[in-house]
Amino acid sequence: MITGYNTDIRHDDVVFHVQTEDKGLSNPQIETLVYVGGRVLAARRSGYADLLAEGHGEKEIVALMEVQHRKTIAAIRSGKLDEKFRQSGGATTGSQPVPVVPKAAKGASTEVRPPAEVPIGNSDRSLDQVILDYLTCEADQEQLVLMVDGEAQLGLGRQAVLGVRTSSSKDGAAVPQAQVAVKMISTVAEPRTLVSGRTDEEGFLQLSFTIPQLERGTAALIVVADSEIGTAEIKHLL
Repeated sequence: MITGYNTDIRHDDVVFHVQTEDKGLSNPQIETLVYVGGRVLAARRSGYADLLAEGHGEKEIVALMEVQHRKTIAAIRSGKLDEKFRQSGGATTGSQPVPVVPKAAKGASTEVRPPAEVPIGNSDRSLDQVILDYLTCEADQEQLVLMVDGEAQLGLGRQAVLGVRTSSSKDGAAVPQAQVAVKMISTVAEPRTLVSGRTDEEGFLQLSFTIPQLERGTAALIVVADSEIGTAEIKHLL
């Protein structure tokens, strides 16, 4: 199963939480859920069994995930979910983001069946069309790009040093003063922030910290960056 994406989007003073994940080779689907106030507002699912049959692998699946995630964000920003939000009762999250929902332990089922699907396009497209949509979306929407070096050394009970870079998807320019935090979530403890800081004028930040040991359960690290042009995060399963 491939690591997914989680993004908070503020639109008309409402925080929409967009979560995209791969359901795994046994259920080859990419699922995007949109949460408002902890409730599922809408969803989008796309199958990729045809990609597997054609011999494609993780790289192509990740491309599909990112396209679907970004197109959902674009749909929110363009107001395509406004009517659905009003029909749901209009409960807002105020200034508080929706918490990240950790992946369930292996064998557990936490799948939520939402009432409707996000209208973000037809999934019956070739990979070339998907890539074109992705590039078009990238050109239209400035996003915060988060890059992390040092993930190979991450493990429970280990010392870690991460190099973090923040830049703009428009022109690749550095994004300084982005607030970065490394958070640990697990199935046995409350979420905690291990270290935080701000990127320098070159958009760079080095973070040194210790990853706690767990006697049981599963855990993940989430590197979150917040800036004037948006929020980005990377999740690493431990």
